[in-house]
Amino acid sequence: MIGLLEDVGIEAMTATASQNRVPVEAVLKDLMPPKKARRLARGTGIDALSLAPPDVCTSDLCFESASRLLAEIDRDEIGALVFISQTADYLSPATSYCLQKRLGLVQDILAFDVNLGCSGFCYGIFLAGTLLPALGGRKVLLLCGDTSSRNASPDASAMLSIAGDAGAAAIVAPQTDNALYYHMESFGEMADYLLVARGGSRAPRIADENGLALHEGNYVAMDGMGVMNFTIDEVPRNIHALLDFARVDCAVLDRVLLHQANAMMVRTLASKIGVAEDKAPFMSSQIGNTSSASIPVCLAEMARTGQYAGGKFLLSGFGVGMSIASLLMDFSQVRVLGTCDL
Repeated sequence: MIGLLEDVGIEAMTATASQNRVPVEAVLKDLMPPKKARRLARGTGIDALSLAPPDVCTSDLCFESASRLLAEIDRDEIGALVFISQTADYLSPATSYCLQKRLGLVQDILAFDVNLGCSGFCYGIFLAGTLLPALGGRKVLLLCGDTSSRNASPDASAMLSIAGDAGAAAIVAPQTDNALYYHMESFGEMADYLLVARGGSRAPRIADENGLALHEGNYVAMDGMGVMNFTIDEVPRNIHALLDFARVDCAVLDRVLLHQANAMMVRTLASKIGVAEDKAPFMSSQIGNTSSASIPVCLAEMARTGQYAGGKFLLSGFGVGMSIASLLMDFSQVRVLGTCDL
Protein backbone atom coordinates (compact mmCIF):
# COMPACT_ATOMS: atom_id res chain seq x y z
CA MET A 1 0.00 0.00 0.00
CA ILE A 2 1.24 3.42 -0.94
CA GLY A 3 -0.12 6.78 0.09
CA LEU A 4 0.10 10.00 2.05
CA LEU A 5 -0.68 10.95 5.65
CA GLU A 6 -1.03 14.68 6.26
CA ASP A 7 -0.09 16.72 9.33
CA VAL A 8 2.20 14.06 10.85
CA GLY A 9 5.70 14.63 12.21
CA ILE A 10 8.30 13.38 14.66
CA GLU A 11 9.06 15.79 17.50
CA ALA A 12 12.01 14.00 19.08
CA MET A 13 13.71 10.64 19.18
CA THR A 14 16.67 8.80 20.67
CA ALA A 15 18.13 5.33 21.21
CA THR A 16 19.80 3.36 24.00
CA ALA A 17 22.37 0.59 23.62
CA SER A 18 24.10 -1.58 26.18
CA GLN A 19 27.30 -0.28 27.71
CA ASN A 20 28.56 -3.84 27.26
CA ARG A 21 30.27 -3.64 23.84
CA VAL A 22 31.93 -6.91 22.88
CA PRO A 23 34.34 -7.28 19.92
CA VAL A 24 33.06 -9.69 17.29
CA GLU A 25 36.17 -11.84 17.58
CA ALA A 26 35.41 -12.33 21.30
CA VAL A 27 31.80 -13.28 20.52
CA LEU A 28 33.02 -15.89 18.02
CA LYS A 29 36.03 -17.14 19.99
CA ASP A 30 34.58 -20.64 20.42
CA LEU A 31 33.56 -20.94 16.76
CA MET A 32 36.53 -19.70 14.73
CA PRO A 33 40.10 -18.36 15.00
CA PRO A 34 40.47 -14.61 15.71
CA LYS A 35 41.90 -13.94 12.24
CA LYS A 36 38.83 -15.42 10.55
CA ALA A 37 36.51 -13.51 12.90
CA ARG A 38 38.25 -10.22 12.09
CA ARG A 39 37.91 -10.97 8.38
CA LEU A 40 34.18 -11.59 8.90
CA ALA A 41 33.86 -8.30 10.78
CA ARG A 42 35.57 -6.41 7.96
CA GLY A 43 33.02 -7.84 5.55
CA THR A 44 29.98 -6.82 7.59
CA GLY A 45 31.42 -3.54 8.87
CA ILE A 46 30.41 -4.56 12.41
CA ASP A 47 33.42 -4.62 14.75
CA ALA A 48 31.63 -4.87 18.12
CA LEU A 49 28.19 -5.68 19.44
CA SER A 50 25.93 -4.09 22.04
CA LEU A 51 25.05 -7.09 24.21
CA ALA A 52 22.61 -6.51 27.05
CA PRO A 53 23.34 -8.41 30.28
CA PRO A 54 20.86 -11.16 31.29
CA ASP A 55 18.92 -8.89 33.65
CA VAL A 56 18.29 -6.21 30.99
CA CYS A 57 15.32 -6.69 28.64
CA THR A 58 14.25 -4.82 25.52
CA SER A 59 11.73 -2.89 27.63
CA ASP A 60 14.54 -1.60 29.87
CA LEU A 61 16.41 -0.19 26.88
CA CYS A 62 13.22 1.41 25.54
CA PHE A 63 12.36 2.74 29.01
CA GLU A 64 15.68 4.57 29.17
CA SER A 65 15.10 6.16 25.76
CA ALA A 66 11.50 7.11 26.58
CA SER A 67 12.48 8.64 29.93
CA ARG A 68 14.89 11.01 28.21
CA LEU A 69 12.18 12.27 25.86
CA LEU A 70 9.40 12.46 28.46
CA ALA A 71 11.59 14.52 30.79
CA GLU A 72 10.97 17.50 28.52
CA ILE A 73 7.19 17.28 28.01
CA ASP A 74 4.01 16.89 30.05
CA ARG A 75 3.32 13.15 30.16
CA ASP A 76 -0.41 13.83 29.91
CA GLU A 77 0.25 14.85 26.29
CA ILE A 78 0.78 11.18 25.39
CA GLY A 79 -2.41 9.58 24.11
CA ALA A 80 -0.99 6.27 22.84
CA LEU A 81 1.97 4.01 23.55
CA VAL A 82 3.07 1.58 20.83
CA PHE A 83 5.77 -1.00 21.59
CA ILE A 84 7.31 -2.82 18.61
CA SER A 85 9.60 -5.77 19.22
CA GLN A 86 10.22 -9.46 18.62
CA THR A 87 11.61 -9.84 22.15
CA ALA A 88 8.78 -8.80 24.45
CA ASP A 89 9.08 -9.26 28.21
CA TYR A 90 6.27 -11.82 28.43
CA LEU A 91 3.88 -13.80 26.27
CA SER A 92 1.20 -11.93 28.21
CA PRO A 93 0.48 -9.18 29.10
CA ALA A 94 1.68 -6.89 26.33
CA THR A 95 4.91 -5.11 27.27
CA SER A 96 3.28 -1.76 26.44
CA TYR A 97 1.20 -2.02 29.63
CA CYS A 98 4.28 -2.70 31.74
CA LEU A 99 5.95 0.35 30.22
CA GLN A 100 2.85 2.50 30.71
CA LYS A 101 3.11 1.83 34.43
CA ARG A 102 6.88 2.29 34.64
CA LEU A 103 6.75 5.57 32.70
CA GLY A 104 3.94 7.00 34.83
CA LEU A 105 1.56 7.54 31.93
CA VAL A 106 -2.14 8.20 32.50
CA GLN A 107 -4.82 5.50 32.32
CA ASP A 108 -6.65 7.39 29.56
CA ILE A 109 -4.28 6.04 26.95
CA LEU A 110 -4.18 3.51 24.13
CA ALA A 111 -1.43 0.87 24.53
CA PHE A 112 -0.52 -2.15 22.41
CA ASP A 113 2.38 -4.26 21.13
CA VAL A 114 3.36 -5.11 17.56
CA ASN A 115 5.50 -8.17 16.81
CA LEU A 116 7.75 -6.95 14.02
CA GLY A 117 11.46 -6.76 13.34
CA CYS A 118 13.62 -4.77 10.97
CA SER A 119 10.76 -2.82 9.36
CA GLY A 120 9.31 -2.05 12.80
CA PHE A 121 10.32 1.58 13.23
CA CYS A 122 8.92 2.67 9.87
CA TYR A 123 5.77 0.64 10.50
CA GLY A 124 5.51 2.34 13.88
CA ILE A 125 5.72 5.85 12.47
CA PHE A 126 3.01 4.96 9.96
CA LEU A 127 0.78 3.43 12.66
CA ALA A 128 1.30 6.44 14.91
CA GLY A 129 0.28 8.73 12.07
CA THR A 130 -2.95 6.80 11.55
CA LEU A 131 -3.74 7.05 15.29
CA LEU A 132 -3.25 10.80 15.66
CA PRO A 133 -6.68 11.89 14.33
CA ALA A 134 -8.36 9.86 17.09
CA LEU A 135 -6.25 11.30 19.92
CA GLY A 136 -7.66 14.83 20.04
CA GLY A 137 -4.33 16.58 19.68
CA ARG A 138 -2.37 14.25 21.93
CA LYS A 139 0.80 12.47 20.80
CA VAL A 140 2.06 8.92 20.29
CA LEU A 141 5.02 7.52 22.16
CA LEU A 142 6.60 4.94 19.85
CA LEU A 143 9.03 2.44 21.39
CA CYS A 144 11.01 0.05 19.18
CA GLY A 145 13.72 -2.35 20.20
CA ASP A 146 15.09 -5.85 20.34
CA THR A 147 17.58 -7.92 22.27
CA SER A 148 18.38 -9.68 19.02
CA SER A 149 21.47 -11.42 20.37
CA ARG A 150 19.26 -13.76 22.41
CA ASN A 151 17.57 -15.12 19.30
CA ALA A 152 20.92 -16.13 17.76
CA SER A 153 21.92 -19.76 18.16
CA PRO A 154 25.21 -20.25 20.07
CA ASP A 155 26.63 -22.10 17.07
CA ALA A 156 25.41 -19.75 14.31
CA SER A 157 28.38 -17.53 13.51
CA ALA A 158 26.57 -15.57 10.79
CA MET A 159 23.90 -14.35 13.23
CA LEU A 160 26.16 -14.06 16.28
CA SER A 161 28.54 -11.79 14.37
CA ILE A 162 25.90 -9.12 13.67
CA ALA A 163 23.10 -9.34 16.29
CA GLY A 164 23.07 -6.41 18.72
CA ASP A 165 20.69 -5.10 21.39
CA ALA A 166 19.10 -1.64 21.58
CA GLY A 167 15.87 0.20 22.35
CA ALA A 168 14.58 3.45 20.85
CA ALA A 169 11.85 6.00 21.45
CA ALA A 170 10.15 8.63 19.30
CA ILE A 171 7.36 11.11 19.92
CA VAL A 172 5.03 11.38 16.94
CA ALA A 173 2.72 14.40 16.96
CA PRO A 174 0.32 16.40 14.80
CA GLN A 175 2.31 18.88 12.69
CA THR A 176 0.47 21.18 10.32
CA ASP A 177 1.60 21.06 6.68
CA ASN A 178 3.99 18.16 7.33
CA ALA A 179 3.38 15.23 4.99
CA LEU A 180 4.32 11.59 5.49
CA TYR A 181 4.55 9.52 2.32
CA TYR A 182 4.60 5.76 2.86
CA HIS A 183 4.97 2.51 0.94
CA MET A 184 4.30 -0.70 2.90
CA GLU A 185 4.52 -4.20 1.43
CA SER A 186 4.13 -7.72 2.83
CA PHE A 187 5.63 -10.94 1.44
CA GLY A 188 4.15 -13.76 3.52
CA GLU A 189 5.22 -16.36 0.97
CA MET A 190 8.77 -15.71 2.21
CA ALA A 191 7.92 -15.96 5.93
CA ASP A 192 10.36 -18.83 6.50
CA TYR A 193 13.34 -16.77 5.30
CA LEU A 194 13.71 -15.50 8.91
CA LEU A 195 11.98 -17.83 11.33
CA VAL A 196 12.06 -18.73 15.02
CA ALA A 197 10.00 -21.91 14.75
CA ARG A 198 9.59 -22.64 18.47
CA GLY A 199 8.26 -20.56 21.34
CA GLY A 200 4.71 -19.93 20.14
CA SER A 201 1.58 -22.02 20.61
CA ARG A 202 2.28 -24.12 17.50
CA ALA A 203 5.55 -25.49 18.90
CA PRO A 204 6.94 -24.76 22.38
CA ARG A 205 10.64 -24.25 22.87
CA ILE A 206 12.68 -27.31 23.82
CA ALA A 207 14.72 -27.04 27.04
CA ASP A 208 17.06 -29.39 28.88
CA GLU A 209 18.42 -29.47 32.43
CA ASN A 210 20.90 -26.73 31.54
CA GLY A 211 18.29 -24.35 30.17
CA LEU A 212 17.54 -23.74 26.53
CA ALA A 213 18.66 -26.72 24.47
CA LEU A 214 20.72 -26.27 21.33
CA HIS A 215 17.80 -27.00 19.02
CA GLU A 216 17.60 -25.06 15.77
CA GLY A 217 13.91 -24.28 16.25
CA ASN A 218 14.66 -22.38 19.46
CA TYR A 219 16.64 -19.73 17.61
CA VAL A 220 16.30 -17.69 14.46
CA ALA A 221 16.90 -19.63 11.26
CA MET A 222 17.90 -17.50 8.28
CA ASP A 223 17.86 -18.33 4.60
CA GLY A 224 20.80 -16.06 3.89
CA MET A 225 20.59 -16.21 0.09
CA GLY A 226 16.83 -15.76 0.15
CA VAL A 227 17.10 -12.70 2.42
CA MET A 228 19.84 -11.17 0.26
CA ASN A 229 17.96 -11.69 -3.00
CA PHE A 230 14.75 -10.32 -1.47
CA THR A 231 16.55 -7.22 -0.21
CA ILE A 232 18.48 -6.45 -3.39
CA ASP A 233 15.50 -7.10 -5.69
CA GLU A 234 12.56 -5.71 -3.74
CA VAL A 235 13.80 -2.83 -1.58
CA PRO A 236 15.08 -0.56 -4.41
CA ARG A 237 11.87 -1.21 -6.36
CA ASN A 238 9.78 -0.29 -3.30
CA ILE A 239 11.76 2.91 -2.73
CA HIS A 240 11.64 4.00 -6.38
CA ALA A 241 7.87 3.46 -6.43
CA LEU A 242 7.53 5.69 -3.34
CA LEU A 243 9.67 8.43 -4.89
CA ASP A 244 7.64 8.25 -8.09
CA PHE A 245 4.38 8.50 -6.12
CA ALA A 246 5.64 11.52 -4.17
CA ARG A 247 7.17 13.04 -7.33
CA VAL A 248 10.53 13.40 -5.62
CA ASP A 249 13.89 12.91 -7.31
CA CYS A 250 16.37 10.96 -5.19
CA ALA A 251 18.93 13.70 -5.92
CA VAL A 252 17.08 16.10 -3.59
CA LEU A 253 17.15 13.72 -0.62
CA ASP A 254 19.43 14.82 2.19
CA ARG A 255 19.63 11.38 3.77
CA VAL A 256 18.56 7.83 2.93
CA LEU A 257 18.41 5.90 6.19
CA LEU A 258 18.29 2.17 5.59
CA HIS A 259 17.89 -0.69 8.04
CA GLN A 260 21.39 -1.22 9.38
CA ALA A 261 21.69 -4.91 8.43
CA ASN A 262 25.40 -4.58 7.70
CA ALA A 263 27.67 -2.12 5.91
CA MET A 264 27.88 -4.11 2.70
CA MET A 265 24.10 -4.29 2.36
CA VAL A 266 23.70 -0.56 2.97
CA ARG A 267 26.34 0.26 0.34
CA THR A 268 24.78 -2.13 -2.18
CA LEU A 269 21.31 -0.68 -1.71
CA ALA A 270 22.57 2.90 -1.93
CA SER A 271 24.12 2.08 -5.29
CA LYS A 272 20.97 0.40 -6.61
CA ILE A 273 18.77 3.25 -5.38
CA GLY A 274 21.07 5.78 -7.01
CA VAL A 275 22.31 7.81 -4.03
CA ALA A 276 25.85 8.59 -2.93
CA GLU A 277 27.23 6.46 -0.10
CA ASP A 278 27.69 9.50 2.13
CA LYS A 279 23.92 10.08 2.00
CA ALA A 280 23.22 6.54 3.20
CA PRO A 281 25.34 6.17 6.35
CA PHE A 282 26.11 2.96 8.21
CA MET A 283 26.42 3.88 11.89
CA SER A 284 26.23 0.51 13.66
CA SER A 285 29.85 -0.65 13.54
CA GLN A 286 30.08 -0.63 17.36
CA ILE A 287 26.51 -1.74 18.10
CA GLY A 288 25.39 -4.28 15.50
CA ASN A 289 22.14 -5.03 13.72
CA THR A 290 19.49 -4.08 16.28
CA SER A 291 16.42 -5.06 14.25
CA SER A 292 13.51 -2.66 14.88
CA ALA A 293 15.81 -0.14 16.60
CA SER A 294 18.38 0.03 13.80
CA ILE A 295 17.17 3.19 12.02
CA PRO A 296 16.76 5.14 15.28
CA VAL A 297 20.22 3.91 16.33
CA CYS A 298 21.60 5.23 13.05
CA LEU A 299 20.07 8.64 13.72
CA ALA A 300 21.13 8.70 17.38
CA GLU A 301 24.70 7.74 16.45
CA MET A 302 24.72 10.52 13.86
CA ALA A 303 23.62 12.95 16.58
CA ARG A 304 26.18 11.62 19.06
CA THR A 305 29.02 12.09 16.57
CA GLY A 306 27.88 15.51 15.32
CA GLN A 307 26.77 14.25 11.90
CA TYR A 308 23.03 14.85 12.24
CA ALA A 309 21.31 17.69 10.43
CA GLY A 310 17.68 17.80 9.41
CA GLY A 311 16.31 17.82 5.90
CA LYS A 312 14.32 15.66 3.50
CA PHE A 313 14.83 12.06 4.61
CA LEU A 314 13.87 8.70 3.16
CA LEU A 315 13.70 5.82 5.65
CA SER A 316 13.37 2.16 4.71
CA GLY A 317 13.11 -0.86 7.00
CA PHE A 318 13.00 -4.37 5.60
CA GLY A 319 13.26 -7.91 6.90
CA VAL A 320 11.28 -10.48 8.87
CA GLY A 321 7.83 -11.19 7.47
CA MET A 322 9.14 -10.62 4.88
CA SER A 323 8.21 -6.97 4.95
CA ILE A 324 9.25 -3.57 3.63
CA ALA A 325 8.23 -0.21 5.05
CA SER A 326 9.55 2.97 3.45
CA LEU A 327 8.79 6.55 4.47
CA LEU A 328 9.51 9.95 2.98
CA MET A 329 9.32 12.84 5.43
CA ASP A 330 10.79 16.15 6.54
CA PHE A 331 13.27 15.95 9.42
CA SER A 332 13.98 19.68 9.53
CA GLN A 333 12.31 20.08 12.93
CA VAL A 334 13.12 16.66 14.41
CA ARG A 335 15.26 16.78 17.53
CA VAL A 336 17.51 13.73 17.79
CA LEU A 337 19.34 12.96 21.03
CA GLY A 338 22.59 11.03 20.83
CA THR A 339 22.79 7.36 21.78
CA CYS A 340 23.10 6.67 25.48
CA ASP A 341 24.29 3.49 27.22
CA LEU A 342 22.56 1.41 29.86
